Amino acid sequence: MKKLLLLLCAGLSGAAFAANGVSVTFHLNYPDAGTLAPVTVSAGNALPLAAKPHPEREGFRFGGWYTSAECLPSEEWLFGTNSVGFYTQPTDSMAVEADMDLYAKWIAPTPVRTVEDLDAMRQDLKGWYVLENDIDLSGIANWDPVGRYEAHYEFAPGEWWTQAFQGCLDGKGHTIRGLSLTQLLTDKSGLFGACANCEIRDVNMEGTRIVLTAERPYVGPLAGILKQDDGCQAVIRRCHVTGTRLEVKTTNSEGTFHSFTGLCGGAWGGLIEDCTATGSMDLDLCGAGGGELYVGPFLGEAYNDTVGCESDFDIRIRFSTPAANGIKAFIGGLQASATHVVSCTVKGRIEVSGNPGSPEIYIGGLVGSERYGSVEDCGSAVEIVETGLPSVQVGGIIGEFNQSYGMIGAAFGTKATELLRCAFTGRIRLDGAGTEVFGEINGGGKPEPLSSPWGISMDYKITDCRYDPQR
Repeated sequence: MKKLLLLLCAGLSGAAFAANGVSVTFHLNYPDAGTLAPVTVSAGNALPLAAKPHPEREGFRFGGWYTSAECLPSEEWLFGTNSVGFYTQPTDSMAVEADMDLYAKWIAPTPVRTVEDLDAMRQDLKGWYVLENDIDLSGIANWDPVGRYEAHYEFAPGEWWTQAFQGCLDGKGHTIRGLSLTQLLTDKSGLFGACANCEIRDVNMEGTRIVLTAERPYVGPLAGILKQDDGCQAVIRRCHVTGTRLEVKTTNSEGTFHSFTGLCGGAWGGLIEDCTATGSMDLDLCGAGGGELYVGPFLGEAYNDTVGCESDFDIRIRFSTPAANGIKAFIGGLQASATHVVSCTVKGRIEVSGNPGSPEIYIGGLVGSERYGSVEDCGSAVEIVETGLPSVQVGGIIGEFNQSYGMIGAAFGTKATELLRCAFTGRIRLDGAGTEVFGEINGGGKPEPLSSPWGISMDYKITDCRYDPQR
């Protein structure tokens, strides 16, 4: 929840435009292209993200705005602010003190043919890379992800994720085989670590092996975390990740977030479209003191659009001694949590077991926790097996409607969180020793509408959904 609260706070900050102020002129920076309309901003303020132009040029990818036509890395001008607090004004931004000129950077495609070429993407995180053949990474014992996550990132828009991948990888249908993660070099890990306002398309991955003991990871074969700013685009499209094997042991502690998936660890905005994920996962979690666990074939902690995707994963999770007291776990046949999911189908198996303790667990045949938004035209044929847990809530499509996040969605303008035209045709077996809540389509049934003293409200709807389990 903290990430969405920070987004709300960020929306309250930023530069204010003034009728009389300093002027910023945007030069397109290629022959005969001219300039864009200037922007006026109060002297001493940052250029807000909403004011950032995103021009297009045939054969090139736009790479940001710079203070000279040479577009040297040290000359990049960042929009918005680097960080905000709950009750404080931004503490780090690029202030416009006088009239100035900014120049567009244009990036031509770079061919990627070898392991060395793929590794070199980290030298230019805004580059446009094109695979020209398959690449085998099995000779590398532990891949160092391209693009890193910094602790202050969640306080900042993706514009300021300066160590994250912000470019484009066009796989052209080629395959990256044998990626291995055996030790986390950064806690957001995959082929890419952190990605912001980027594009990854038509990339196939086969035989990824993630075998490790780790704390605080967001792990997926393709990427650890995906971030999108308003007005920008972060896209993973037509990527097929098959034959993944995850064997992970992790320790929980107060405030720890874990995310393990077969595609991308988490998504704060962005679009994942027409992708597939297959494989298996064995996860052992121990420790105590709260925190959250996210597990799913596609995504873990997610506030994005997932469209036209398919998965087939065999997931086994054990809560080991000492019991993971106080943890909240969200587990889904497609993804652990979600906002918007459309036209997705899943099959596979989810098996969750453990010793007595006090974890709070939500399991959905499609989504573990629906935060706000909608799940439409989806189907799940997942088999769900639960054994020995003290507290669990299970649904054929979603494990829960999360009302805490729902209130945040309502504040963003969501009028209803809906399940539309979804079907469960899998199998559910609950053999727990404690409290079990089961609600067919949604684990807890249909909740009452949300309302608050501040006038924020939202309804919940389940329409034309079918629960037809295998016997």
